[in-house]
Amino acid sequence: MLRNLGMVIAYFKNLHHIEDHALHRAEFVLIEPEHKKELIDFIDTRGLPFSAHCPIFSPPDHPGKNALLTSLADPDPDRRAASVKLMKETVETAADLGAEYVVAHIQRPENFGGDNPSGFTPEKAVDSAKKSLDELLRFADRVEMPVLIENIFRNKSFFSADHYLSLLNEFPRCGFCLDVGHLDVDAHELDFSFDDFLDSLLPWIKAVHLQNSNSGNPAAGARPWKVPVHPSQSPRDGWHDIASMLEKILSANPNCVINFESRINIPEEEEMLREGIEWVKELIPRITPKTSVLSD
Repeated sequence: MLRNLGMVIAYFKNLHHIEDHALHRAEFVLIEPEHKKELIDFIDTRGLPFSAHCPIFSPPDHPGKNALLTSLADPDPDRRAASVKLMKETVETAADLGAEYVVAHIQRPENFGGDNPSGFTPEKAVDSAKKSLDELLRFADRVEMPVLIENIFRNKSFFSADHYLSLLNEFPRCGFCLDVGHLDVDAHELDFSFDDFLDSLLPWIKAVHLQNSNSGNPAAGARPWKVPVHPSQSPRDGWHDIASMLEKILSANPNCVINFESRINIPEEEEMLREGIEWVKELIPRITPKTSVLSD
């Protein structure tokens, strides 16, 4: 059993993917509150290990309406305070439900959440994130809930490895959740090395949101940063070398959690999704150090 291989599940209607693909963990986000009891029953009856992504349950309202835009770095102090409040609520709920950790976003994508004001420099963005993270971690410590920060994309005030490292070095009890597709978009659009970023953050990576991305290729389709991984994807065609990347990450942290997070419910990609998941299931035991508890 691959105990650290699962899937990010947004919305209760997608819960079936855990059993459809015989996965043994999940990360939950934006589950409708009316399905809370059903979610708890699903977790309890299976003894399912899981993490919580902020917000684990869809809030009735939130500034900007899209709760996935909650972020630690925000030029609007009221919106930042509302984001931290929602993150603390997710931490508290996660602790009550028995989650292993909580994932929180650092920044707001400017293409979705609006451009940063001109005075919101990287230095101010980092300071904003530090202030938020300090408050969040103080709360999380009280309920003994680990917090991982995830890289989002398309925010010119916060994107570099140095920006993330400034947080992780100041808050060493915090971990990093790598989103492969988000990193690919930023590396392509903001002109930096995907591999150099990965190497810099490697010691901090405790979880991965796994998909492939080919953001420079229009043939990748809608949301090209959320393409299901598949063994046919070749670096020669602009895809990332998923096998090599996972081997590097698992060598540095054999107990890293790997959660698939790609486009789902697309009929023409169902076979691709299934084949990719089965490929990773076969791949991980071959590339994981023998000291790992990823499988038993």
